[in-house]
Amino acid sequence: MSYVEQSLGANEAVHYNARYPTGRYVAAWILLIAGVMGAVLFAGFGHTVFAGLSALAGLICFAWILYRPWTSEIAVTNLRLIYKRGFLQRRTNDLQLRAIEEVRLKQDLWGRLLNFGHVEFYGTGVADLKLPAINDPVAFQKAIQEALGADKDETQNPGQLIMPSSQAS
Repeated sequence: MSYVEQSLGANEAVHYNARYPTGRYVAAWILLIAGVMGAVLFAGFGHTVFAGLSALAGLICFAWILYRPWTSEIAVTNLRLIYKRGFLQRRTNDLQLRAIEEVRLKQDLWGRLLNFGHVEFYGTGVADLKLPAINDPVAFQKAIQEALGADKDETQNPGQLIMPSSQAS
């Protein structure tokens, strides 16, 4: 069970789970395949030590690149933003949505082309929170805005179902 699922409150639901950029996974797989191919080539020429080192290097690069995605979680619930990282030592940042004053999106040219970027949060009485590069940061930002809007609707009309004006009679 993930940390986000473990930490959900009674009336809390996950709106969005962020993912690391796809390029990170592609790079890891390319390095792993290159290491295995190098091992096969070295083994073909009878260099078993170099074959083992090549395979080990590919595996280490693969694990090193994917360590952060494997050990991190970034999620938006209807009440808060959760950022957890770490495997043996857990570090978390839980930011209440009502405390968020400003959300900044940072995307360079490659981020725009490949759809990844950094999202930063600034709020009242809390430390600033800067997330690592994530896939589709605009959708993440939209999920936060929607969760903020739903939270405001609930505080203005507690317990009432909010219906669009076209359906209200």
